[in-house]
Amino acid sequence: MVLSAGKDRTMLLASMIGNALTRLGVVAMLLLIACRGREPARGEGVGGGLERDAAILAARTLGLAYLRSEQLAQAETAFRKIVALAPDQALGYANLGLVQLRQGRYDEAEREIRRAAALDTASDDIALTLAKVYELTGRTAQARSEVDRVLRRSPGELRALYQLVELDPASRETYLGRIVERAPGNVAARLDLVEVLLARGGGGGGGGDAAAAQLEALERQLPELPREAHRFFEQALTLARAGRAAAAATPAATFHRFMETTAAYQASLQKLRGASGALPGYPILTFNPVITPPAQDARAIAAAIRFSDVTTTAGLADVPPLPDTASDAALATGDYDGDGSEDVFVAGRLFHNELARATETTARAGIRLRDRAVAAAFGDYDNDGRLDLFVATANGGRLFRNAGDSSFTDVTAAAGLGTAPPATTALFVDLDHDGDLDLFLATPAGNRVYRNVRNGQFQEMAGPMGLGGGGVGGTRDAAFGDFDGDGHVDLVVVGEDGSLTLFRNRGQGRFEDATAASGLAQAGTPGRAAAVAVGDYDNDGFLDLFVAAPGGTAPVLYRNRGDGTFEPDRRSGALEALRSLAARAAVFFDFDNDGFLDLAVVGAPTRTGGGGGARGVYLFRNDQTGRFLDRSGILPKDLHTGRRVVAVDYDRDGDLDLLVIGADGRPRLLLNDGGNANQYVQVQLAALGTGSGKNNRFGIGSTLELRAGQLYEARVVTGRVTHFGLGQRLKADVLRARWPNGVAQTVYYPGTDEDILEQQILKGSCPFLYAWDGAAFRFVTDVMWRSALGMPLGIMAGGTDIASAPPHASREYMRIPGSALALKNGRYVLQLTEELWETAYLDQAQLLAVDHPDSVDVYVDEGFLPPAPGPAALRLYPVSHPRPPIAATDEHGTDWLAALRARDDRYVAPLTLTHYQGLATLHDLILDFGELSGLDSVYLLLAGWIYPTDASINIALAQSGKPGVIFPYLEVKDPQGRWRRVADVPFPSGKNKTVIVDLSGKFLSADHRVRIRTNMEIYWDQAFVAAAGSPSASSITTLDPLTADLHYRGFSRLYRKGGRYGPEWAAYEDLSRQSPWEPIVGRFTRYGDVLPLVRAPDDMYVIMAPGDETTLTFDASAAPPLPPGWTRDFLLYTDAWLKDSDRNTAMGGTVAPLPFHGMSRYPYGSDEAYPTDAAHTRYLETYDTRRVGRYRPLAERSQ
Repeated sequence: MVLSAGKDRTMLLASMIGNALTRLGVVAMLLLIACRGREPARGEGVGGGLERDAAILAARTLGLAYLRSEQLAQAETAFRKIVALAPDQALGYANLGLVQLRQGRYDEAEREIRRAAALDTASDDIALTLAKVYELTGRTAQARSEVDRVLRRSPGELRALYQLVELDPASRETYLGRIVERAPGNVAARLDLVEVLLARGGGGGGGGDAAAAQLEALERQLPELPREAHRFFEQALTLARAGRAAAAATPAATFHRFMETTAAYQASLQKLRGASGALPGYPILTFNPVITPPAQDARAIAAAIRFSDVTTTAGLADVPPLPDTASDAALATGDYDGDGSEDVFVAGRLFHNELARATETTARAGIRLRDRAVAAAFGDYDNDGRLDLFVATANGGRLFRNAGDSSFTDVTAAAGLGTAPPATTALFVDLDHDGDLDLFLATPAGNRVYRNVRNGQFQEMAGPMGLGGGGVGGTRDAAFGDFDGDGHVDLVVVGEDGSLTLFRNRGQGRFEDATAASGLAQAGTPGRAAAVAVGDYDNDGFLDLFVAAPGGTAPVLYRNRGDGTFEPDRRSGALEALRSLAARAAVFFDFDNDGFLDLAVVGAPTRTGGGGGARGVYLFRNDQTGRFLDRSGILPKDLHTGRRVVAVDYDRDGDLDLLVIGADGRPRLLLNDGGNANQYVQVQLAALGTGSGKNNRFGIGSTLELRAGQLYEARVVTGRVTHFGLGQRLKADVLRARWPNGVAQTVYYPGTDEDILEQQILKGSCPFLYAWDGAAFRFVTDVMWRSALGMPLGIMAGGTDIASAPPHASREYMRIPGSALALKNGRYVLQLTEELWETAYLDQAQLLAVDHPDSVDVYVDEGFLPPAPGPAALRLYPVSHPRPPIAATDEHGTDWLAALRARDDRYVAPLTLTHYQGLATLHDLILDFGELSGLDSVYLLLAGWIYPTDASINIALAQSGKPGVIFPYLEVKDPQGRWRRVADVPFPSGKNKTVIVDLSGKFLSADHRVRIRTNMEIYWDQAFVAAAGSPSASSITTLDPLTADLHYRGFSRLYRKGGRYGPEWAAYEDLSRQSPWEPIVGRFTRYGDVLPLVRAPDDMYVIMAPGDETTLTFDASAAPPLPPGWTRDFLLYTDAWLKDSDRNTAMGGTVAPLPFHGMSRYPYGSDEAYPTDAAHTRYLETYDTRRVGRYRPLAERSQ
């Protein structure tokens, strides 16, 4: 625990010291109980050894409390006691040395810390503290040696890298770069790197553009910038982009100073310097594995833990009791000011937690309530990086928006929540997976679902979404999680009648009652349920349920069978004690950090005698086999009732504490004393704030999976921080986050406090095309862009209703320059790969050899104009004399002529991005080609690429009612000098594409300038005009495939071609065999020869899964020899469909239903069907036999 200053610090410390001293006797007794029946270790007396271990653990707690309050003399006494009792333990020596270091007693500190290092050679904390001793005593080389040793075993250790930043100023850029690569969300490191880069650039080192890239990354990830800092940020970014590094340095430094005062900056700095901040060294919290068996044993550690009531000393005791008629009191925790500590809203009052001391800030924060608060939830509903607050009152609800300055604004009416009924439970969760948090309320009037429509407003949609049920007489409790492993958030609801209902998410914001089908029919019976908790208590990767009973009946653990169905688990006889409790709330949490979820249940006792006594709060420990043991005895004895319970690391010491609301509506803060004897990992997700829009800001609803050796854990993200216990394992091996939009991110060897910043990657786009160029296979472009089965286009369709993409196959021609395709053993060889999260259905492929004079270039239009693509007609555009523009500017007057003169990966960029991937602010490209009146017909050719939106973003845009995608359009000047819209402009169908616009007859005056306007994220690389040439001066030969082979290949490394504004390009030879995507369920085409499937468009096609590759060869001898002075380019023709697996793509998670050319919509209804004749039936039975199943958690993959 970190303590506050002054009188409050003294009071809280006194409470902790008293608790530690009391434990000297209590721990010994608990250890005796835990170890009863165990044979003593060699040389261990049953009494003395156990008492010694109890004394060690108590002295540790006492010493750390003194150390964190900077009462160094008392801390020294406690740690000397540990040294005397446990001379084989590094903890005592290390912390004793740390005390002496902070007292300036460097020689003594070095001696003790070196002793600790000899006992625990694997401890990074000890090694870094020793390095600090060397640094402070002027021995830089030795300090550097210690830090290097840490980095050899822990390459991503942020504190070590930051220590090198200070030890080696000449290499600051290198080490800061490594920190930013390891922790891209660290604001302090990135700002330091900006200043270093600008300093290099100011000295002629060219760091301006690199600094601009770092500032752009900050803009994407930070919440709204402080108002006074925004001007300096914009100045620094503009100057850095212009290459004026020296001029950018001053506003960048000013911006840095503003940021230093923010909670986000301070929290990131703490990750670099450690919890002690500017104080030198790192306290050691845990014992190394040589400690004697009783204290090392997991059961003994659990038994030694105690929960202590510190409500008064923590500043939470002044909440007034509720009136007798009250039935509920609100309780919610969340870090609303971003300082890293969980704040508390309880019974209508807001408390700011600073160093484990609560200060009421209700009035100052602008929280004004006329009625009693009965439920509450923190959540970032507007995705600005700050937690907002919803409060359900006895007469409705209030929504308070976080203003970013530790105050809130009541936006209830503007948000459309003025008619929200009183609620007993409030949950913020993204139910429709569109990237923002919706609001679920359990109310006496039934379920209410307020769908977030992204313009600061909510719409009640429980009925249309299929969530209108949930019990007779209303609902009282609810929880969420992905129970069937399909990636969609499901809901479980407890009704006022005591019934349980499971609502399964079917995608696209639709739910169905799956209670009976899930094996929960008994729980669905009235009178069976009072509260519900969700968690993977048996560590198999699937979320289980605990259903608490109203009293008089036994609660039930429901174990998930792994497919979203449940079976009662009655192995835990200790839960029978809850028959005497009328339960009100329950929570799974790992109180002893052993990696297995324990259980807390609160309620009102139904009798005062018998086995239950008068206890109202129960604690059950998971014995690591999925059985629960009653450990309520380690709680305070006067917990007679409980209404609500929350598990949270209130004092930030690495173990979970409990907040309980009693019958009187007042809080009880129970600090966990000893849970951090085991190791832990705390994870915080952070979605991008700009240029994404695919996930809610803190990843609520994500699934986190962690593996440490043989230990596996899964958690559903319900708040800002998710906690994992590790037992005595020093580190986790792998951490995997499955974001709500389905994208997975993996972190190897995560740190104790691990931040995962959302990666900006395309999960769906198109299959990749590679060609043999004579030396290697190289990426050419992406294909099949004209098909988007099941994708909601939203307002892209031209209106305000959510429309779907047309079902037509993608019939398109894509240009392959002759230089990109060479002969390989007399054949042309192409590779079509599926590397994104999508399913490809390839029905036909042809290669067209286009022969023409070498004085002419030949193009086809590779653009796209929605909504209905239709079949592509082959038209060649020969160009012999391209005319580049004589001037090219954007809406700001910036000169882009140099970037557009050649196809050289220099793009018109950057664009000003919005919240959503694929959308920028409205931007212009104004091109002047000089006098064009002498040409009979003229065409504008534009080369570039597009970063697209996706299905979920389209849904969000359609809901918001705001202007969405504005397709490119062409304007020319009229005689009065005004811009007039005269034509639509296709947008590039993916990467490295050319679009063609006929300018003939479009000009309205002698001014031949054109303006292209859009808000799409399109990056132009080249522009020119050309007169229409004659396509007769060319020859086309169509080649059918000679062979076609389907096989598994894997996934190419992606990189940005041409810098950060260029498209994602694929390196064919740099391959990973492991899929980054969740499986798409269904039957794919078996591997091997698939030539019969790609020769004709007959609805018998190659079905490709992520990781698949189809190798196509074509007989080059079928093309005629080239005449002298001629050259050959190529076109690839494909007839195919594509379906991505976005959460909001209809049927995106499955191969079925199979598309066919005659369908009128997708997915089609019962009035249409895939062909069932003999040929198609034989095709299905012969080719489509490769079955792919559901997602397998990391727990299963090791088996």
